[in-house]
Amino acid sequence: MNRIILLLLLLAGFVFGQKADAYLRFQQRPALAKGESAPFRVLVKGNEGLAQELSQEGFEVQSDLGRMATVQVTRQQLSRLLSMNDVQRVTFTPPKKLYNSKAVNYENVQAAYNAGYTGKDVLVGIVDTGIDFYHPMFRKEHGDTRILYIWDQTLSGSGPSGTSFTYGVEYTEAQINQDLKSGSPHSVVKQKDVEGHGTHVAGSAAGADPNASPPDTLHGGAKEANLIIVKTSLQNADIIDGINYIFTRASALGKPCVVNLSLGGQYGPHDGSDDDSQAINALTGTGKIVVYAAGNDGNKKVHYYKTNVVSSDQIQFTYTDYVNVWIEAGDDLTSASLSWDGGSISNVIKGTYKVSGNVQLSVDKASSANNNEIAVAVFIDDTTLSSKTFTLTLNSLSDKNNNGTITRHGWASDDAFLDPYGAFSQGTSYGSSDYPYTLSNDACAQDVISVGAFISRENWPASAGYTYHYTTSGKEGGIAGFSGIGPTADGRNKPDIIAGGQIVLSAKSSFISVQKELLPPAPFTDDYYYTQGTSMAAPVASGAIALLLEKHPTWNPDAVKEYLFNHAQGTSATTGGTPAEVKVKDDPNNWDRVFGYGAIDLTDAFGPDAIDHNAPSIVTRFTLAQNYPNPFGEKNQTTGSATTIIRYGLKATGQAEIPVQLIIYNTLGQTVKKLVDRQERAGEHTVVFDANNLPSGIYFYTLQVGSHKLTRKMILLR
Repeated sequence: MNRIILLLLLLAGFVFGQKADAYLRFQQRPALAKGESAPFRVLVKGNEGLAQELSQEGFEVQSDLGRMATVQVTRQQLSRLLSMNDVQRVTFTPPKKLYNSKAVNYENVQAAYNAGYTGKDVLVGIVDTGIDFYHPMFRKEHGDTRILYIWDQTLSGSGPSGTSFTYGVEYTEAQINQDLKSGSPHSVVKQKDVEGHGTHVAGSAAGADPNASPPDTLHGGAKEANLIIVKTSLQNADIIDGINYIFTRASALGKPCVVNLSLGGQYGPHDGSDDDSQAINALTGTGKIVVYAAGNDGNKKVHYYKTNVVSSDQIQFTYTDYVNVWIEAGDDLTSASLSWDGGSISNVIKGTYKVSGNVQLSVDKASSANNNEIAVAVFIDDTTLSSKTFTLTLNSLSDKNNNGTITRHGWASDDAFLDPYGAFSQGTSYGSSDYPYTLSNDACAQDVISVGAFISRENWPASAGYTYHYTTSGKEGGIAGFSGIGPTADGRNKPDIIAGGQIVLSAKSSFISVQKELLPPAPFTDDYYYTQGTSMAAPVASGAIALLLEKHPTWNPDAVKEYLFNHAQGTSATTGGTPAEVKVKDDPNNWDRVFGYGAIDLTDAFGPDAIDHNAPSIVTRFTLAQNYPNPFGEKNQTTGSATTIIRYGLKATGQAEIPVQLIIYNTLGQTVKKLVDRQERAGEHTVVFDANNLPSGIYFYTLQVGSHKLTRKMILLR
């Protein structure tokens, strides 16, 4: 009998190791020993029709995303889920971190207001820590709420009515108004924002205080929009469900919607290939826009990067929740080891993991990841090790793809690497160095709009009668030192844009306490406070994007980006700022890794000379979009071929037609296929690439127009 039990345990461990995300394995180890039974949500990847199959097997499907689905399970059900033949991977990532007015007005939202667009015909969704629905920013002049729905995922309940979601509690507009008039706060609506983050964020996106004098003293961009709020657990599947829920409610109301996520973390490959990013991409579309904060790690040592060909690599870091390292597709290693003063984990081979106390080291095979890269992950949950230095060793590295490099990208959950990559100065007044490749993993998704932060307020007046500033801050107009810096790991242009994120004044939840230095003067002292972060910049951008979507409800993420990238504005430093002290954006509409394409400017969309974006698109530059889907390789059910779509734009040159080439190459630089080799007119073009006869691997596609040459990477997976 003991042998049978041992065999079953070994088999369960093997299945767990093959299909479970590394963090899920780490979290389940102690939890399974305790026999915990509370349900939680995971993201599952499999074949088309996955949701139906899971439902037939008795699992509670929350979001149906085609080849992916979010599923509610108990810890006892997890082994059965992992044992299903058609389940390829189950993901449960570390909780996202919580990453708004002068910043709003900088975007020239007044041009939209003058044209009659204030947000009345668009919805703003917030997935965050909840909302203080009693706050005046979210109430109409007569006192009723502007919030249509609140879904509190953290409360025990049966989920929103008429949807697939079976957890949490939903509150309707009528119930919120009932509570507001009850004289007994939260007697009907139990949801509370006890952390305050979501309330501040919602104010910057769509808040408006009718009692403020003058009326526009405090407002978000979409100041008359209705809101849909999700209070989330911050776990990946719950966040994906939150986005899906908001878009579902918006579709039923027949309105376009912008969802703001001022959340993020460094767990993932940062190339948009992970399941979380792909799931969010699948939820976006016409009239459905997702905005993500770029993250607050621009001045932290969270990124490690080497490309040299070596037989082994030693990566040192201080105590942190996790470190994840990704090794270039096609290259190899035999094992990984971890050591620290007083402990070690040795020779973990691909497809396995080992545990020492509350430290886990895992090595996933390249076939386990969408980007075909080997992933090495360390998780630490033991504060007695907080003073230790850890050494992660990658053993027997080899340049199997023979391209002369072995690229290793690594990210830590916080400021940890002893040898971070590529520090560069952003100005002497910042007091620290800044680092590229520090975007939040979630901000790297192809179809989200990722937002960095610039300094919109250097000094601020406080309730005590004094004016304050941060000693490490630069001048107004400069980049915020904490703002996440691009590009993505696969070389795409992110962040997309910037918005004011230091310092931002917005709504204060009545459930939080704030130090007096961050409270504004009367009459706003009780209801508002100052704070900073890309968490604050993202909703400022979301409010402006909501106004664009109100005018153009059929725009998709590509159309919104096309406007933002070609009609951005620069920034300039206040008096006293010099180039040596502060970096500003002086070349808008040209991307750089710090500012993206520049700050949002609504003038061209709503001003007297506004361009008609419902007319055929006028392309103002040569563009080459990321292919979609990417990675690709699943056969199209209609054609039976593995296809992906490539879009590019040709600006007018004065010629009726111009010579264009679009060519696919392999990693050796050999031509695989010429997709386009002809004369074409200016405008937007779309090509379908059929890779049915090609093996899995990395490919490159290059657009050549005269002296202009643009290249992107695509991944084919069978």
